[in-house]
Amino acid sequence: MEPVRSVEPIYWQRACHECDLLLSGDPAPPGRALVCPRCHCTLQRGTNRGIYPTIALSLTGLLLFVPSASLPLLTFSLFSLGAENTLLNGVDALYQGGFMWLSALVLFCSVLAPLAKFLLLLFLCCGSAWGLLDRPVANAVRWYQHIKDWGMLDVYMLGLLVALVKLRDLGQLEVEPGLYCFGAMMLVANLASLSFDQNAIWQRLAQRRAARGAGR
Repeated sequence: MEPVRSVEPIYWQRACHECDLLLSGDPAPPGRALVCPRCHCTLQRGTNRGIYPTIALSLTGLLLFVPSASLPLLTFSLFSLGAENTLLNGVDALYQGGFMWLSALVLFCSVLAPLAKFLLLLFLCCGSAWGLLDRPVANAVRWYQHIKDWGMLDVYMLGLLVALVKLRDLGQLEVEPGLYCFGAMMLVANLASLSFDQNAIWQRLAQRRAARGAGR
């Protein structure tokens, strides 16, 4: 009869994002926070909300992305001339005007990065439940850390608000349904980032790895 091997406790090692002090220990329990002993910055806040709010917000963001990118945001008309402006039309206008690098930057920050952010969050929350996806999920967490700050929907919204103020005295400017969808998508993107608990993903992977090690 083989002796039963107990599952070893899961210890964490992390570097402080402010002073790079290497720390180890248990994750923060719900309602508590881990604080760096050197610079006193908050490393982690323990929560018990799980991954389901992030899944719901990511799906909502993906659903809002379609009308935000395809429907017109603003309609500007002067006398008998008028034009509808969509998210992709602005990128195309910059490219046609010779601003190739600027159009690529706007395309990435306003379209590709928010879409990738929603897809990565959905993959992280759903894929962490499958043991076969442990390595892709770990890589996706690192990709999310690089791309999360590039989705600058709030900057694009600020530009739209400036256009509303500056152009309304020059002609007839109408707000279209795409702008409301874009504003809702911006709000959902911020809520999804706030609800995402990266430590919950790492804890799932670590518990699964510890269970596999105990079963050997």
